[in-house]
Amino acid sequence: MIAKLKLQCGTQFTSKMEGMLGDLAVGSDYRTEFDARMRSNEEFKSKLEFSVQVLTTGFWPSNKVVDAIPSTDMLLCMGEFKKWHDSKHAKRKLKYMFSLGNATVRATFGKRSYDVQVVTLQAIVLDALNGGVKYTFTELSEKLNIEEAVLKPLMHSLCGNKYKVVKKLSANGAPSSSKIQTTDSFMANPKFTAQTRKFRIPMASLDASHSSKRVEEDRTHAIEASIVRTMKARKTLSHQNLVAEVLSQLAFFRPNAKAIKKAVASLIDRQYLERSADDNNVYNYLA
Repeated sequence: MIAKLKLQCGTQFTSKMEGMLGDLAVGSDYRTEFDARMRSNEEFKSKLEFSVQVLTTGFWPSNKVVDAIPSTDMLLCMGEFKKWHDSKHAKRKLKYMFSLGNATVRATFGKRSYDVQVVTLQAIVLDALNGGVKYTFTELSEKLNIEEAVLKPLMHSLCGNKYKVVKKLSANGAPSSSKIQTTDSFMANPKFTAQTRKFRIPMASLDASHSSKRVEEDRTHAIEASIVRTMKARKTLSHQNLVAEVLSQLAFFRPNAKAIKKAVASLIDRQYLERSADDNNVYNYLA
C-alpha cells in the first residue's frame, strides 16, 4: 500500500508512515532483547513487568508531554532501560509519554483483588494512593509533578467513572459533585467492589480531539494528494479545470478555492508542478 502511495503522491507523502512502521518493527526486536537482559540480570530486582516502545518524534503525531514523577519501582526500571538504550544509541534522548503507555495494576480492596487496566499516568496516581494514604489535590499535584489541567481529568477518570477506585472528599463538608476541585482530597476507596475481576478504566485524551489546526493540516495533505494525483494523470491542466477535479474528488469536505490555490502554490514551490510558459493559469506536472 505504501509503495502505491509513494508512486502516486511522492516520497514526501509516505516518509512518516514508513518511519512509523520502521519504529514498530525495530521496537519489537528491542523489547525482546531488553526482556532477555532483565531476566539475566540477577542484581536487578523489581516487582514490575516493564517494557518500552521507542518511537521517533518526527514520525508520529505530537502529544502533550507530562513530566510526572513515577513510583520508585518504575524509576528503577526506567533507569535500567536508559542504561541499555544508551549503550546502543548514546546520542538519542528519551522522553517518556506517560499518557500513551498502559499498565495492569493488581488492586486489593478488602478480601477481593482486581486486575485494573489503566494508562501509565493513572497507574502512577494509584501507586501514590496505595496503603490508604490521603492527599489533597495540591499535595498530589506537587508530589507527582502533574499540573492542574492534567490532574483534573486524570482524577475524574479514577473517581467519577463507572469504576470509582478512588474516593473524592470535598472540603469543609461541601456537597459532593462530579467536578474535580482544587480543594478536594483523595484516597483509595475502601468500599469499592466490582462484579468482574478484570476491568479497564478509560481516560479522556489530554489533547483536544477536534483541534481545528490538526484538521486543517489533514485536509491540506488530502488536497495536495488530490492535486498530484490529478496532474499526474492529465500532465497539463488549467487552474479552473484542476479546481473542478479536486472538488469532485474531495466532495466529503469540499475545500474552498482559496485552500486549493494555496496547495497549488506549495506544490509549485516544492517542484511538483510548474506554471506553463505560455499561460500563467495552466499548470504542468513535473515527473
